[in-house]
Amino acid sequence: MKTYNAHTYEKLGFNVMLEELARRCLSEEAREQARELRPITHTPTLLDELQKVNEFREILLFDDPFPLDRLPSVGAALQKLTLEGNWLRLEELRTLLGWLQTAEQVRAYMHTRREKFPLLYSLILPDAFQKSLITAIKRVIDPAGNLRDDASHELSRIRHEIRRVSGELRGLLQRILRKANENRWSEASEITIRNDRLVIPVKTDAKGRIAGFVQDVSSSGNTVFVEPAESLPMNNRLRELQIGEQNEIIRILQEISGKIAEHLEPLQAFTHVMVQLDFLRARARLAVDIDAVLPVVNPEAKRFNLREAYYPLLVLKAKTEKINVIPLDVGFNEEQRIIVISGPNAGGKSVSLKTIGLLQLMLQCGMLVPVDARSEFRLFDSLFLDIGDEQSIESDLSTYTSHLAQMRIMGDNMNSESLFLIDEFGTGTDPKLGGAIAEAFLHRFVRQGAYGIITTHYGNIKDYAETSDGITNAAMQFDTKGLKPTFRLVEGLPGRSYAFEIAKKVGVHYTILRNARKKLGKRQLTSEQLLRQLEEKNSELEHLVTENQTKEARLTDLVTKNEALQKELTQNRKLIIREAQIEAKQLIKDANKRIEQTIRQIKETQAEKELTKKLRKELAAASPEVVEVEEGATLTLSRKGKKRKAMAKPSPIELLPDETPVEGDFVKLKNSASHGKLVELQGKRAVVEVGELKLTVKLAQLTKIRPPQAEKTRNKGTGIKRRIGQTRTELDVMGMRAEEALVEVEKLVDEALLNNLPFIRILHGKGTGILRESIRNYLSGLDPVKQLRDETIEAGGAGWTVVELKA
Repeated sequence: MKTYNAHTYEKLGFNVMLEELARRCLSEEAREQARELRPITHTPTLLDELQKVNEFREILLFDDPFPLDRLPSVGAALQKLTLEGNWLRLEELRTLLGWLQTAEQVRAYMHTRREKFPLLYSLILPDAFQKSLITAIKRVIDPAGNLRDDASHELSRIRHEIRRVSGELRGLLQRILRKANENRWSEASEITIRNDRLVIPVKTDAKGRIAGFVQDVSSSGNTVFVEPAESLPMNNRLRELQIGEQNEIIRILQEISGKIAEHLEPLQAFTHVMVQLDFLRARARLAVDIDAVLPVVNPEAKRFNLREAYYPLLVLKAKTEKINVIPLDVGFNEEQRIIVISGPNAGGKSVSLKTIGLLQLMLQCGMLVPVDARSEFRLFDSLFLDIGDEQSIESDLSTYTSHLAQMRIMGDNMNSESLFLIDEFGTGTDPKLGGAIAEAFLHRFVRQGAYGIITTHYGNIKDYAETSDGITNAAMQFDTKGLKPTFRLVEGLPGRSYAFEIAKKVGVHYTILRNARKKLGKRQLTSEQLLRQLEEKNSELEHLVTENQTKEARLTDLVTKNEALQKELTQNRKLIIREAQIEAKQLIKDANKRIEQTIRQIKETQAEKELTKKLRKELAAASPEVVEVEEGATLTLSRKGKKRKAMAKPSPIELLPDETPVEGDFVKLKNSASHGKLVELQGKRAVVEVGELKLTVKLAQLTKIRPPQAEKTRNKGTGIKRRIGQTRTELDVMGMRAEEALVEVEKLVDEALLNNLPFIRILHGKGTGILRESIRNYLSGLDPVKQLRDETIEAGGAGWTVVELKA
C-alpha cells in the first residue's frame, strides 16, 4: 500500500503503534523491524503473515507459555567467526550458549505442536544445528558461565599447580605481615595484589625494614606495597602459571570456536528465524493487549465492513484509565463506496475516520486489528490522507492551500483500489466557494471509483451525498436530551451540527439565538427541524430493535434450555426403565436361587411336615412379592417393604376452586403441576406434603382438588393383574376412542421395553382407518420403535400393527 502523505503515520497514530510494537520485542533486531514496519505489497505474503501472527496469538492465549522470554544478540559474534583465525571470547561463548539453549527449547516446543500451528512450525529449521554443539560448549563452560577446570587436561593441571603455589605464597606473606604488624611496620591485616603480584602494605617510613621490591605506592603516599625478596621466586612461578593458564584458555576457546564455525551458516539462518519469531510474538502480544483478532480478509472483494471496530490507541488508554471506548460499525460496497460523516464537533467524526485508516494500515502491515472477527476487510493499493492543519511556513502554504494540494494529488492518482480519508472537507476558505470546490472534487472521487470517508459540516456536500450514486450520508449520533455525543455512527442520515442547542446549553443569551435563527432563514430552520425529528424517530426505532433483539435472545435461550430439558427427561426415562429391568431380573434370580436352595434342603434332609412349612415361610419372606401391573397404575417392585417406581402415569386432577382448603384436603399449587396433602395451617401460610417433601407456601397459592384415586383401566372392560413371566405381547383396542387406545398402547410399549421384547402386536381393526392412523402416528415418534408393519394376510393383515422394537 503506497501512501501519498508524509505525515500519514503520524496523523493516524501508526507511529505510536509501532513504538508499542517495538516495546514488546525482545531483540534489538526485532525492534528495528518494528520501527521500520511498512505495508506488505505481496498479497500471499501478507495473508501468510497474518495467519502466523494469529497462530502465535492462540499460543499466548490458550497454550503453555512460549519458551522465549529473552533473546540476546549473537549476530555479531557469529559474523566474527566468518574470518579465519578469529575466536570467541568467554563472555561471547557464554551468550551464544544461552541463545542456543533458548533456540533448542523453541524448536522442541514447536515440534510437539507442528500439527496445531503448522505455519509457525514451517519457520523452524530442523537441521540448523546439532544438540552436540550445545553439549560441546557445556563441556568447557560451567552453569555459572565460567571456563571449567576440566575443559582440558592441561588446564586442570595448571590450575591445580596455581592453587598449590598460591597457597604456599600466601602462607609465607602472612607470616611476614604478622612480623611487620608486631614491629609496627604495617597496620594492614591482609596481603594484597599489585601488578599481578602478591605484596604487603608497609608504612612509608618503614619500607627499608623489609627486604624486597616496591611494586606500588598509595595515593596518599603513606603506604608502599612491598614484594618481599624471599617471596620473589614463588611470585615468579605463580606469574608463569597464570600466563600458561591464559594461553591454555585461548587454545580451548579457539578449539570450540572452530567447532561452532563448522555450523556457522545454519546458525546464522536460525538467528533470522529467532528474530522473526520474536517479531511475530511481539505482534501477537500487542494483539492480545488491544483485544485484536484476525478478521475475514478477501483481497478480491469489493465490500469492506467493520463490526465493533475500536481505535487501538484508545483501547490501550482504557487499560490504564477508566474511559468507555465506543466501537464503530461501518460498511462499504460497490454501491456505497464513499461515506460522508456529519454531526456536531467533538462527536467522534475524526476518531471514526482515523479508526478506519489505522486499522486498514495495521492489517496491511501484517498486524491483527481490534474488531469483531466477522468483520470483512479488502486490500487497497494506495492510501490518501488529508487530516488536520497541513500549513507550512517553509513551503509558503496556507491551511487551505495545503488542503487543495492534497485534493489535487487525490484527483490525479486515485482509482478503484484506493482508500482516502478527508477530515473537515472544504474548510479553510469562504464556505460557499470552499463548498463548491469540495463538491466538484467529490464528484471526481466518485467517478474514480475510490473508497473513502469524508467528514464535513457543509450542507451542499450532504445534499450531494443524498442524491448521488456510490456515496451516502452518515451521522454521529447525539443525545438530544442530555446534549452530549454518543460517539455512535448511524448510516443513511446526514448529521446536524446542534449549534443552537449547544449554544443554549453553554448560556448564550436567547436574544442572540433568536436573531441568529432569523438570519438563518425559514427554509434552513425547517430542514433542521425535519432532521431532528428524523433522528428522534430513528433513535426510537433503534431502541425498539435492540429491545426486540434482547427478547429474541431470551426466547432462543429458553427454547435451548427446553430442548435440553426434554432430552434429559428422555434419557432419564430410558435409565429408569433399564434400572427397573435390572432390578426385576435380579429379584427373580434371587428368588430362583432361594427356591432351589429350599428344594435342595428338603430333599437332602427329607424334611418333615413342620420343617417344610418353616422353609416355605422363609422362602416367602426372602422372595420378591408378586409384581402387579394394573393398567394405568404404577409398576411396583417390592422386597421387604422397599419399593421402586417406574414410569408412573398420573391420574387426572379435578380442581375445586370454589371450596376453601382445610387441613386434610388435597391441594394443587397454582402455576405448578405439583399437588399434595394440606397437613397444617399456619395463619396465611400452609404446610403441604408433596411426596416425601413438606413445603411451606402461602395459602392463597393453593387450590383445593378432589382426592386422587388410582385410575381404573380396562382391557376390553376388565381390570387385569399379571405376574412377571406373563407379559403381554398383544393388545386389543377395537371399539376404543383414539385417546383411550393410545394410553393402552403406551403401557404395552413400556411393558415390552421392561421385558426386552423384540416386538408387540396391536389389534385395531380396519374400519375407517382413523384409529390405525392415530396409533401409528404415535408409535412412529417413539425412539425405541424400529419399524411398523401390517400383519400377514393370513393373520389379519391391515387390521393389526406389528411393532418391531430396537434391541
